[in-house]
Amino acid sequence: MVNEPGKTPDTMDKKGITRRKFILGTILVAIAGALGSLFSLLKVLAPSKKGSGYVSTISPGDVLVYATGSKIGMEIKASSMNAGDAELVYPKGKSSNPANLVQVIKLSEQDFKAPTNVQLTDKGFVAYSAICTHLGCTVSWVKNQNSPDASYTECFCHNSIFNPSRGDLVEGGPAPIPLAQIGVRVNNDDTLSFTSDFTGPIGPQV
Repeated sequence: MVNEPGKTPDTMDKKGITRRKFILGTILVAIAGALGSLFSLLKVLAPSKKGSGYVSTISPGDVLVYATGSKIGMEIKASSMNAGDAELVYPKGKSSNPANLVQVIKLSEQDFKAPTNVQLTDKGFVAYSAICTHLGCTVSWVKNQNSPDASYTECFCHNSIFNPSRGDLVEGGPAPIPLAQIGVRVNNDDTLSFTSDFTGPIGPQV
């Protein structure tokens, strides 16, 4: 071996070891970074766990308020809704929890068929979770102007269709189970309030 001027073999060996450690460390850091990115990607692509993160805090007696539109946060009046109408609502004072989002619907009382729990309806009003049981998108109301009882709930993310007069049974699309019903009643002051918890699981169920 030919020594570099002013450097002993021992000094050169130590520097070589240091360079190798540095290169090895750099490689390990790069691998760790790549694995971290891969793990993050898999978390995004993987389906949510059943009901993951969706825990409602609705209590019987909570008053319904508008969740969207110009009246957001205002109490809903029963007299403002006709057969075939629907609104997205929250329990008053609990709008920060997305699991509390509900769709309240007005139908004709004779339209309700099993498995709707008619004990949880009042004067044609029925309410269901507004969170699609497929991947958790917010559902929308599709009103049939000519025949209100033919109106239905749809999740436009993947076109799941639910029948509100039959317990929000799934009539199309990938949603695995109906939207959970929740009790609702008309109060003496014309407001609406909840009377129960949800009758089934809410949020993604795939």
